[in-house]
Amino acid sequence: MNKEKQSKHMSRRSGFTMIEIILVVVIIGILAGIAVPRMGGKTEKAKLSQASANITALGMAIQEYEIVNGDYPSSLEGLLDESKGGPFMEKKSIPTDPWGAPFTFAAPGSHNSHTFDLSCTSPKGTLVNNWE
Repeated sequence: MNKEKQSKHMSRRSGFTMIEIILVVVIIGILAGIAVPRMGGKTEKAKLSQASANITALGMAIQEYEIVNGDYPSSLEGLLDESKGGPFMEKKSIPTDPWGAPFTFAAPGSHNSHTFDLSCTSPKGTLVNNWE
């Protein structure tokens, strides 16, 4: 009988109290409140880095097009033209900027008058280009 009382007493004690659960939830909330704002600015920086890398890759494809054809394409879609020695893009498609908009291309460029200008602008107004 003594063992029966002891096992009933143990079963009531196994588990967490409501106060312990609330305390853990509050601690997790505080930690998340500290960590989330620090991560917030990283997304924009990552997208700007991706835009810069895409401009570099597109620039190399445009230069390859110019070497093969002796002139720059009239638009980025010219990089996919098989009649001009293409496609010059590995994925056989023109990438968009990280925000989903097409890159701005001009040949000859107003900033690079002997070559081409390639740029995009983030929704926050940050310009990423091949001339700065």
